[in-house]
Amino acid sequence: MNKILTVSIAAYNVEKYIEKTLNSLLIDDIDDLEILVEDDGGTDNTADIVKKYEEKYPGIVKLVHKENGGYGSTINKSMELATGKYFKQLDGDDWYETENFKKFVNLLKTVDSDAIYTPYNKYLEKEDTYVLKDYFDSELSGEYKISEVIGKSSHSIEMHNLTYKTELLRKNKIELLTKCFYTDTQFALFPLINLESIYISHAPIYVYRVGRDEQSVSIPGHRKHYEDHVRVSKEIMKFYNEYKNKIDDNKKQYLFECTKSHVTNTISGFYMVLESSKEVLKKIKEFDALTEKSCKDIYDAMLQHSQVIKLLRKTKYNYIVYKILSRIQIKRKQREK
Repeated sequence: MNKILTVSIAAYNVEKYIEKTLNSLLIDDIDDLEILVEDDGGTDNTADIVKKYEEKYPGIVKLVHKENGGYGSTINKSMELATGKYFKQLDGDDWYETENFKKFVNLLKTVDSDAIYTPYNKYLEKEDTYVLKDYFDSELSGEYKISEVIGKSSHSIEMHNLTYKTELLRKNKIELLTKCFYTDTQFALFPLINLESIYISHAPIYVYRVGRDEQSVSIPGHRKHYEDHVRVSKEIMKFYNEYKNKIDDNKKQYLFECTKSHVTNTISGFYMVLESSKEVLKKIKEFDALTEKSCKDIYDAMLQHSQVIKLLRKTKYNYIVYKILSRIQIKRKQREK
């Protein structure tokens, strides 16, 4: 039986959460789904829990064992194995809104767009609250050419918002960095720029759990994985240089804004929350110089995007100024938690 949707679940040591994740997918039309649970070399009981679902839902839930390769490798493997017409990801500690997901699967049976946009809910675990993330005006609904609407989003479209046609992911040879965090930006940006049509829905599907200290989006996570953010920024700059003259003006502007935002955040959101030192300041200068050399237009635009970068450059990376700005950025990030 042909599957309408492949759901790729990255499941590294998520035994506390994986049942909730899988239960959120148990809809009446579950035969339309292929659920690939990627055991990324985990060491807890996640795989044992998933095996029970695999036995109960044969041909639907599939446990995939692989050596640890990081988040990007789980997406890469699932794209290789997927048999569904459409492809969507799900982290093993997140879940879908089941009622909306039922309607979403039915929607997929009626559309043929290259990508589907849906809002998501950010779940703040410590506060036990939900924040809706919908980046398109409610008046925009239905199918559009991507170039017509890509500049109308109030925020860069994120991985949690997107469902792609599987064949187009393969056709465009989408491959994410392995052994690397923050590859979600690649998955949200690289395919989208290459596609032609998008269907916009305003029913949230994905629930994104945040608030755990071990997450890569926390300050400890930023400090531990900052080099990964640098790697992704370098890949995005390469992608920008390769495609900026091959796409229409609206897509180009969107690609420009996303690249500028990610590269700026490498400095202001990652390097600047590390324990301040002359060694870190040297790395900032080197990364900024690399940006100027490889993407001069991005480098120039960063001045308007970040007061931190503006002050660093204006003072020629003065160490005292850097230390003060670093303290300010750390306090700001702490408040954002």
